[in-house]
Amino acid sequence: MIDRETGSVWSHLDGEAIDGPLTGAEMEFIPILLSTWGDWRDLHPGTVVLSDDTPFRSRYRDVEVGMPNPRGGEDLLYGDDRLKAEELVLGVISEESYAAYPLFELSGTDGIVNDTIDQLPIVIFYDAESNSATAFSRVIDGREAQFELVGSDPFRARDNVTNTTWNITGAGVAGAAEGDALDFVVAYVSEWYGWSAYHPDTTLFVLPE
Repeated sequence: MIDRETGSVWSHLDGEAIDGPLTGAEMEFIPILLSTWGDWRDLHPGTVVLSDDTPFRSRYRDVEVGMPNPRGGEDLLYGDDRLKAEELVLGVISEESYAAYPLFELSGTDGIVNDTIDQLPIVIFYDAESNSATAFSRVIDGREAQFELVGSDPFRARDNVTNTTWNITGAGVAGAAEGDALDFVVAYVSEWYGWSAYHPDTTLFVLPE
């Protein structure tokens, strides 16, 4: 992508300027959660919805849910063959370390993965209903916590340091830290070919046999 103000070119996966006056600059990551409309509306009842009733309607196109793969159903052949190229993964970044958590592997868990990347204790929250995942730091009040699932509809997790219950967005909804938020760890859902191309040294999460 290119910005209109400076003409700098930006990587859409890492938010880094790779050419132009701002080369080397990095955008700030913010949490983005894939969600069902019902869950999102429950979390944020005041949400407004994007309308295509604009002067730019001609730039939109209609897409049918479940439309065929534009590649004719053939798998994309690219790069790292540890997974199928278009497999969805939660990519996690910590300093210069990278880890990928395939969503199909996360679907085999109870929705919680306590892990460590680059010496940073993290927890992965996985919501089976929306097939979505995100990551947070497990350090709470300076102590390393373990999380467990306590509810799936809606998603709820609890830590063993403050005994607080947290929702899928990392917000404390009950307990000592109610109203607080877990520290977001840079993470987003990506197709494997893109993630592995940008981060060829990524580790890959696999459920223990």
